[in-house]
Amino acid sequence: MLTFPCPDQHAIVVRDRMVNRQDVELRILAVVSPEKRSEIARQLAPLKADVLFCGHASEVAAAIDEDDTFQVALLPAMLSDGRCWELWGLLALLRRRPALLVYAREASFQLWSGVLESGGYDVILEPFSDEELQDAVLRAAKSFEEGSQNGSVRE
Repeated sequence: MLTFPCPDQHAIVVRDRMVNRQDVELRILAVVSPEKRSEIARQLAPLKADVLFCGHASEVAAAIDEDDTFQVALLPAMLSDGRCWELWGLLALLRRRPALLVYAREASFQLWSGVLESGGYDVILEPFSDEELQDAVLRAAKSFEEGSQNGSVRE
């Protein structure tokens, strides 16, 4: 197993491998409340990703189209406007559906299994450290890329 001197170095190495291999920057769709946006942006900054922040499902619908490619969609377990399934439906319409990384304050077995059974990649629990979020995003992005190479992502 490779070890890196610090989490930022790990993030840079993985990101650079992805950019060099795919010639595309890491793109993240992050559905985050305005109150949490600056904190999540700070936590994701070392990844040097292209992050599209949206606060509500309706913003996502207006901001993306089916040709957009995001490796990762960072989504709350519950949206304040109650439109979680609508949001998942929008993401399913993308030509290449991103790896869905769901965050929540608490995770029950029902939430975890529901996310995974619905095609989500993983659930992470708040509050998460910078390293936890970065590692989860990078693992999800790696899963997306492996799925693309194996043909399991809708093209």
